[in-house]
Amino acid sequence: MTNVKNKGLFILSSCLVLFFAACNKGGKTGLLVPKDAGLVVHIDLASLSSKLTWAEIKQTAWFTEALAQTKDSLGRQLLNDPEASGIDPKGGLVFFMRRNGNNGYVAFEGRLKDAALFSKMIETGSKGTVKIEKDGELNVARSSDNESAVLCFNDKLFVAVIDASGLEHKIPGGQHSFENVQKYSPDSLKFFAKNTFQLKGDQLLDADKRFESLITDKADMHYWVNSGNLYGGSLPGMLSMMKFSTLLEGNISTGKANFDNGKITLDALNYYGKELTDLLKKHSGKAIDNETISHLPNQDVLAAFALNYPPDGVRDFLKMLGVDGIANAAMGQLGISAEDFIKANKGSLAFALNDVQVSSTPSAVTLGNGEQIPYEKEHTKLDFVFGSAVGDKASFQKLIDAFNSKMKNQLPGGDSLDNSVKNKLGDQWFALGSTDAATDAFLAGNQKPAYAQSFAGHTFGGYVNLQKAFTTALANNRDSAYKKNLELSAAFWKTATAYSDIRDGQAYSKVEVTLADGSANALKQLNRYVDQMYQALPKKDLREDWPVSVDSLAIPVPEEK
Repeated sequence: MTNVKNKGLFILSSCLVLFFAACNKGGKTGLLVPKDAGLVVHIDLASLSSKLTWAEIKQTAWFTEALAQTKDSLGRQLLNDPEASGIDPKGGLVFFMRRNGNNGYVAFEGRLKDAALFSKMIETGSKGTVKIEKDGELNVARSSDNESAVLCFNDKLFVAVIDASGLEHKIPGGQHSFENVQKYSPDSLKFFAKNTFQLKGDQLLDADKRFESLITDKADMHYWVNSGNLYGGSLPGMLSMMKFSTLLEGNISTGKANFDNGKITLDALNYYGKELTDLLKKHSGKAIDNETISHLPNQDVLAAFALNYPPDGVRDFLKMLGVDGIANAAMGQLGISAEDFIKANKGSLAFALNDVQVSSTPSAVTLGNGEQIPYEKEHTKLDFVFGSAVGDKASFQKLIDAFNSKMKNQLPGGDSLDNSVKNKLGDQWFALGSTDAATDAFLAGNQKPAYAQSFAGHTFGGYVNLQKAFTTALANNRDSAYKKNLELSAAFWKTATAYSDIRDGQAYSKVEVTLADGSANALKQLNRYVDQMYQALPKKDLREDWPVSVDSLAIPVPEEK
């Protein structure tokens, strides 16, 4: 296929064309997704297109440039009118990833409105490099230039399957799941595509009531991640010998996202395997109370969070993973034990970052010949405070002494915790911060920070002042080329809040991102924001030659060169 010189704009253009695809009706949810899929993303395009039309996308500067750089007539036709591809604009787009042993593949599904038009689009756009052959009731499209993807379709549905043996699903400290394995042959990819059409009953993921419940709960987007199916069996030697697989088995993350007036919301629900579920039922943690919140700074901050956790649950968690012996040995070298930690801590944490300041001082690097090369050495100063509720003061002091003993002469600015940052131990709280004033204010409490009032009643609460974050970045920015982008971001974003709760062994979470303009639809605003950011990019970052490869749209993943 045609080499794509600028993948960024190509992928963006391709995704927007696929924006108008839709899923086959079948099963309980109408989605043909295998039950052992590791990752599933479902986009309700009928909902999204009601909030942002293709006509609005066509008004953007990046689209205008993409259209101008598209030389062939079919490409221009598809960009002007995606329905010319034969894809049905009403429904949803589905993407899923499936592991198969030590390998894996990804698939895209969409519904067709006109299969003949779809065939014409493939043959004309590929300029003869893609051949379409009949295989029973299916049409199979394969490229002579690309053996890593196969497209199958009938009168109603298309399924594109792409080899994923080169994807890097990396677990910290581990190996790449699909690395150094033999790639699938085109015949294997064809088999996976054909098999997708034949899925039914309990072969489908929607036989799982949790997935059915997720998809039938209407939203602009849904996601499903089965960690066991996605990463299972890929743990490195040391971790596999322990019980870290317990964190993966039965661990399913689900969520839905919506674009509403002035905000973007994400509602998530996590399911776990039996052992972890039983542990969470036993140690759910208490809700954050007003007393904890009262220790956070009153003034608006860059970011803050509060958390309540059961200290004895940490011990049981380490036992579940089979690393309690290692942890006890490590703590024993410091002269403390797990019981000291449990006794010292009450289980409440709070943190606030007030400000970040970046300054510079003249410095120089001396070469071997004595020559000095001057440069500006940057210094970052954080204005922060952190606190932990005290269970037993003497036990907490024991933890501090053990830390100071271990870290002596290793912390910047001194030989102990006291000389590195300011910290004080009170009867109820331990506070650590950038200044004495910050720690004193934290210990005193009696504050009522407006940004944190919604934390109360949750296990975890978090807040980020996005507008202040971009304003701070703008104040510390020394690259004038990106000043406009920071100004646009500061004017666009407002805040982000997050909450999480453990109930009956499951984790419920909600994230809400608010925009400065609370009256207009968030998707329309994002369309304008992205376009403004694109136009504000320094010219040196923009490439002039950005063709859109229409033949690659037949199998919607660019060929790796």
